[in-house]
Amino acid sequence: MAFGQRLGEMRMKAKILALLTAGSLVLSMASPLLAQQEKPDIDEITIPEGTEFKLQLHTTIDSKTSKVGDRILTTLIDPVAVEDRDVLSKGIRVDGHVGEVRPAGRKGKGGYLTVIFDTVELPNGQKVAILGSLTEVFSSESGGDPNVGPEGELKGRGANRKEQALIMVAPAALGAAIGPGTAIFLGSVGIMTAVLLPKGKQAGLAAGSLVGMRLDRDVTLEIPSAGK
Repeated sequence: MAFGQRLGEMRMKAKILALLTAGSLVLSMASPLLAQQEKPDIDEITIPEGTEFKLQLHTTIDSKTSKVGDRILTTLIDPVAVEDRDVLSKGIRVDGHVGEVRPAGRKGKGGYLTVIFDTVELPNGQKVAILGSLTEVFSSESGGDPNVGPEGELKGRGANRKEQALIMVAPAALGAAIGPGTAIFLGSVGIMTAVLLPKGKQAGLAAGSLVGMRLDRDVTLEIPSAGK
């Protein structure tokens, strides 16, 4: 009787072990299939160099107060399309940072700063590195007429024509008024005149301004296939 019970227990254990082994085998075969079914189809889309973005600025920048490396936040105003397919939708974040900065100086020298766009944040939270530069200012919340140079630099206006004329004419006029024999003082008079002249204007844009960006190198994105 004891032997029969032990034999029955051994057979039961063998059956349980066989069932567990078979179940594990089924699960190991099914898992890759389930993963394959759940994984969405992905397309790799390349946005080519030279593509133009229209952005809204959400960070105020100014050549007097901004520092090299300061982060800049913008959002996309118009979708970006590649071959008639929208690959970046309106509202996507496009971030950057301040590059070079030079405050306005005397003698009518305007301020100067550069903006380097470096990141696109996709709807799924993925951040993709890009390289982009400022191309134009569509509208400025702070007013005025900001000037964007050929290399994407934002420049403050320098002295106007009347101020430039004052820089050139004032020393000679003062020397003539003093009379002959005063040439020795002309150098110091010129220096004093330049120092007393107002500085050029700072380069800057207020949050809310609309700007253009040019993509300076290709960027490849992984996005869900069309229709998915």
